[in-house]
Amino acid sequence: MPLGKRLRQARQTAGLTMEQLSESSGVSVRAISDLERGHIRAPQPRTLTALSVALGMTAAEHERLAGDARALRMHTAGARPRLGEPPRAVTDFVGRASELDLVRRVASAVGRPGPVPIVLVHGEPGIGKTALAVRSAELLRDGFPDGCLHLDLRGVDPEPPDAGEVAGLLLRALAVNPRRIAAGVGERCSQLRAILRDRRCLLVLDNVADEAQLRPLLPGAGPGLVLVTSRRMLGGLEGVLRIALAPFAPAESAALLRAIAGQAADPAAAGDVAALARLCGHLPLALRIAGTRLANRPAWTVGTLVARLADADRRLANLHTGDTGVAAAFALSHAQLSREGRALFRRLAHVPEAGFTAPLAGVLAGYDPDDASDRLDELVELGLLQHEGADRYRFHDLIRLFARERLVVEEPAGSRAATRERMVRWLAAS
Repeated sequence: MPLGKRLRQARQTAGLTMEQLSESSGVSVRAISDLERGHIRAPQPRTLTALSVALGMTAAEHERLAGDARALRMHTAGARPRLGEPPRAVTDFVGRASELDLVRRVASAVGRPGPVPIVLVHGEPGIGKTALAVRSAELLRDGFPDGCLHLDLRGVDPEPPDAGEVAGLLLRALAVNPRRIAAGVGERCSQLRAILRDRRCLLVLDNVADEAQLRPLLPGAGPGLVLVTSRRMLGGLEGVLRIALAPFAPAESAALLRAIAGQAADPAAAGDVAALARLCGHLPLALRIAGTRLANRPAWTVGTLVARLADADRRLANLHTGDTGVAAAFALSHAQLSREGRALFRRLAHVPEAGFTAPLAGVLAGYDPDDASDRLDELVELGLLQHEGADRYRFHDLIRLFARERLVVEEPAGSRAATRERMVRWLAAS
């Protein structure tokens, strides 16, 4: 018997009108009508439970109703294109044990009273934010029977989608009829939050642009979990658990290289593997590219690639394979900088050490220390620079090489010489 017909028969047997059943169950009259007419083909478990209790069903009757709903849900999911399906996880994922454990602990609290937990994974380009989010979703998805949805918010595009466009995609992925999706941005986001309030969904919002894009999409109370990745720290969001990713530890870097390339698994190559990891700055993207280059060139040894990367002027060019490159990943964040931010970024390549303070940055860019701090914070926000203690900043080695490339390309030799002379005089006086 179709689910809608079974539900109507149970309501009539109980002698209840739709209005009476709505009042006793908390399910709207419209939803009950749509269920009975078959317009809602895959109702959620909470809805069915509320209706079963209000109708006084036995456990066996409720299980038959729930079984019909599960069968419909599986049939409906198989008959329509799947939107929001997470991307393929890497088969050689290594490291991040403490971060995965933290996400698991947050997930264990899902369903308790209060707002839906939000976990934000942030860090510099190529640090492995998406890989961690996808791995977390893979481990947790069985605990979210109402769906695991992944959506790339294209945060580093020149014109990322706004919250309304993203909400529309998510509503479609949640099987909302396109004709019932609200037209306005605010109404559409509210519609999304209302649906997520009743569904135990795991939502992965990858590559978020900024707070304005994300904030309207976040559910309030409910039984779900939201994983967010962004190159930005999104400091304007409150009530968010932030996980800042750092480069791999040396042992993790070596493990990833061994997992990808057979040459790196040779115990005799351990020294070269450690050197290769250092030249990659222990950055997961760089390590993966290096490992892939080795795997695609079985005649190479690890030492062959170490020799190629030893030339700092060619290192970024050699950390490129297929459509993936370390410099290209950095360039996406660089493009988000203001004109002043780009100028400071490239001039910081003059600093002889990886670490420096705001006053030195001000000397390079011609700012006072306070203005320099503002520009440095812009670089930190986009993952192109890291704080080192209370008042110092530090480049990742590969990002520093990228800054040096931009300096040579964007500033004439005379300007570079003048900036360097200004820095040397300031350092000597200090």
